[in-house]
Amino acid sequence: MTRTLKNPLRLHQRPWFLCVLAAYAVLELSFNHRLLDLAGALSSGSWTQRLHEMEVWSRVISGLGLGLLLMRWLDKAIRSRTVLVIFSVSVGILVIWHLQKALIETIVARADPADQLMSVQSILSTGEALKGRLELRGLPVLEAPADAAMRPVMGALWASSLLGLHVRDIEATSGAAQLLTPWMSVQPEPEQLREAYRRVVVIPVALGASLLFGMLNIGQLLAGLTGWVMFRLGMTRLHASTRHGLLPIWLAACLAMSWLPGNAWVNSPGYSQAAGPALWQAKPLLAPFVEWSVRAELAWSDPVAWVHREMLGNFDFSLPQGLSKAQER
Repeated sequence: MTRTLKNPLRLHQRPWFLCVLAAYAVLELSFNHRLLDLAGALSSGSWTQRLHEMEVWSRVISGLGLGLLLMRWLDKAIRSRTVLVIFSVSVGILVIWHLQKALIETIVARADPADQLMSVQSILSTGEALKGRLELRGLPVLEAPADAAMRPVMGALWASSLLGLHVRDIEATSGAAQLLTPWMSVQPEPEQLREAYRRVVVIPVALGASLLFGMLNIGQLLAGLTGWVMFRLGMTRLHASTRHGLLPIWLAACLAMSWLPGNAWVNSPGYSQAAGPALWQAKPLLAPFVEWSVRAELAWSDPVAWVHREMLGNFDFSLPQGLSKAQER
C-alpha cells in the first residue's frame, strides 16, 4: 500500500492512525495499572515469575510505543505504509527490548552487598512506610497513613526510592519491633538478595518506561486530533501554521500534568531532602525512572485505573506458560 499524494493530511492526522494511537493508549495505560497493582501486592514467594512476565510485556508494549513514534518521524522517508509499519514496529520493539534489558542488567551488576541488603530491608519496611511510621535520616515521610490513591504507588516504589540510603537511615517512629524482627531473625540467601535487588530495579524502569510512552503517544494522539479537526473545519491557514507546533505543545502539557502536581510523598522532607538526593547521587541510571514514576503514577492514577477497569476489563496481562523465559534471552 502506498500513500495518496493528493491527501494533504500527514500520517499522524489520518483517522486510522489516530484509532491505532487510541488503542495503544488504552493498552499502555491498562498495562501500567496492572503492573502497579502487581508490584505492590506480590508476596516474596510469588512475585518472581509474574515479574518476569510483566517485564516481557513492558518491553513489547513500550517498544510498540516507540514504533508509533518512529512511524510519524519516518513518514516522509518510507513511502509504503506496509513497510513503514513493519519496519517501525520491529525497530521499536528491538531497541526497547535490548535497551531496557541492558539498563537493568547494568544497574544490577553494579550492586554491592550493601545495596542488596538495603533492597531487602526497604521491602520489609514498606508496610511501616504506608502507615506513616518511618523517618529517613530523621526526616518524616508521611504525616498520616497513605491514602487509597497513594498506597499502590508507594507499595510498588517505596523500596526503589531508598536505594541511595543505608539501612541505618531508616528509622521507625513506632512499631520498631515489628520492623526489625523479620530482618534480624532471617538471613537471606545470596540468590534471594540478588533477586530482591533486581525486583526493586525492574519495577521503576518498567513503570517509568510504560507511562512515559503512554504520555508521548497520548500527546501524539491529541496533536493529530487537533490537526484533523482544523482540517475538517476548513481552518487551512491555522492548520498550516500550527502543524509543526501541535505535538510539542501537547507533549509539554502531558508531561507538565505528570510532573508538576507533586504529592504528599515527593513533597515530604524525607523524600525531597534525604531519599531523592541520595538516589540521584548513588544510582544516577535508576533515579530518573524512580523520580518520574513516583510523580506521574499518582498524577494519573485515577484515569489509568478507569481505563484498565472499564475499557480493558481488568485484563491480567499474563503470558502462556514458558513464554516469559524469553526475557532472559
